[in-house]
Amino acid sequence: MSTPESRHLIRRYGLVVAIVGGVAASWLLQALPRSAQPLELTPVVAGVLDDPGSPRAGPGEADVTVVIFTDYRCGICQATDPALERLLAKDPRVRVIFKDWPIRGTDSTTAAHAALASDRQGRYRAFHTALMASRGSLDPPRIDRIAAEAGLDVARLRADQTTYAVEIDAQLRRHALQAFGLGLEGTPAYLVGPYLIQGGLDDGQLAAAVRRARRKAR
Repeated sequence: MSTPESRHLIRRYGLVVAIVGGVAASWLLQALPRSAQPLELTPVVAGVLDDPGSPRAGPGEADVTVVIFTDYRCGICQATDPALERLLAKDPRVRVIFKDWPIRGTDSTTAAHAALASDRQGRYRAFHTALMASRGSLDPPRIDRIAAEAGLDVARLRADQTTYAVEIDAQLRRHALQAFGLGLEGTPAYLVGPYLIQGGLDDGQLAAAVRRARRKAR
């Protein structure tokens, strides 16, 4: 026989389950990649691809370019970044263009600013990978420790952040404008060849997206 106390506990338990389930469903919806949207080579897309200030990895003569918009405080970005690294290691015909798009607060902006400064000493990719693998806050002291562990010259990193502050801020603004121009709703988001994909991509999904882009280019 139920009592008022037991009915209250059931309702309370049901509310907790609903909240937890809602959070889990929201994370899952963000994590699952959406359908690939084919894009024409508009001025917006050309600007995304041709921006010389965006860090790059891979060969200059690649047959597929992958553009990735990321935030170092984005859990899904952190979870899927290793797949991008494995793609670069396995596929010598892929080039990756990194678009730091800090949309999750002060720590995001601080980390993105430092990441672009690291490109001045040719260490962007190592630093990017280390930032993505880190957990917890990304305040300046923590960023300095991550930079040192990734093999960067921390004193130069700090100096470059000051010396190139105007250029780095302008670069981050360009990335934001490019994201808005593409209609992005958040991070991560990919442009794989001519296809826009919003949401995280694991190894298999990323490889499939590259194959589709190659077929389209033939």
